[in-house]
Amino acid sequence: MRKGREERGLKILGLDLKHGSARLYIENLDDLWHLYNVVSPGDLVYARTSRELKGGGEAARPQSRRVSMTLGIRVKRVEFGGRGLRILGVVVEAPERYDGILGSHHTLNIQPSTVLRLVKEEWPRYQVERLRKASEAAEKPVVIVSLDDEEACIGLVGGFRVEVKAEVKARLPGKREAERRGEALKKYFSQILQALERTLAEIGETTPIAVVGPGFLKEEFLKYAAGRLKGLRLQAFTVSSGGLPGVREAIRSGVLLKFARESRLLEEAKLVEEFLAEVASDRGLAAYGLEAVEKAASYGAVERLLVVDRLLREAEPEKRRRIEEVVRMVEDRAGRVIILSGEQEAGEKIMGFGGLAALLRFRVES
Repeated sequence: MRKGREERGLKILGLDLKHGSARLYIENLDDLWHLYNVVSPGDLVYARTSRELKGGGEAARPQSRRVSMTLGIRVKRVEFGGRGLRILGVVVEAPERYDGILGSHHTLNIQPSTVLRLVKEEWPRYQVERLRKASEAAEKPVVIVSLDDEEACIGLVGGFRVEVKAEVKARLPGKREAERRGEALKKYFSQILQALERTLAEIGETTPIAVVGPGFLKEEFLKYAAGRLKGLRLQAFTVSSGGLPGVREAIRSGVLLKFARESRLLEEAKLVEEFLAEVASDRGLAAYGLEAVEKAASYGAVERLLVVDRLLREAEPEKRRRIEEVVRMVEDRAGRVIILSGEQEAGEKIMGFGGLAALLRFRVES
């Protein structure tokens, strides 16, 4: 794990520039923006999709069914929207058992959690660097504390792996021995908390913490730790066991993915609240609307740019090109670009400011 990273990045699962091929895992809306900027007309894109096929039945009323398959298409157009990335083109590769697909038009709807392969005749250096830079944007890890009456495990989860940071054994007296159990529980919790604090200091993150386990012990530890870990997000989830098996169960069950997504939404909401606070102040460190943000970006003043995906989807072509140029200027000057979903509250608030807002490094006179 690397220290001090803020955002998750797309994964390069394979890169073969000799044959012009890149295999990518798209994780979130920011990744879709990066992909939108590297897919060009004439490229080949291979991805899992679904297609409606005509079947048998009465001649006048043929039956149809939707079938899942992997298709390769030659790109004609790319559209960035709130529900994902739409790649429109002509099918050049399809399963042999299905007739009538080759040469037809098809749209690949690329959404977060998608694996695809992108093939180009030639990869411009800046596009390769963009992918590498996006992939190196380290993930904000999630810490799992898994505990029961016998053992606890602290696991650090990022990407597709889990790193065990500490394990603590316990021998807690039964509930009938309340006084002895209380003392032993306090010692047990203290050992877990010390190991947790060492983990947080090592990774240098204000990372969310999932506390998992069976029964009510996890809630007791959450209350104990919450008072000592100010400013961190802790949430309890139920799994059937503690220790390392509980960590693995939390990952398999999907609760961790939901927790990470919720944490991302909270981060976006925090950024929007920071922007609103700057608008209300007289420091002049906020800008909104295309013209004001465009001017700030041209001066290299934009530290964080908030763009609502719906704005890109609904903007006229000329306005959209201007917005894309603003994004590129911000990225070229080491600013951070955050794509907000227009379907979430944070995105709705920024839509009230024209869908484009910025937190500035320094004041830019209007």
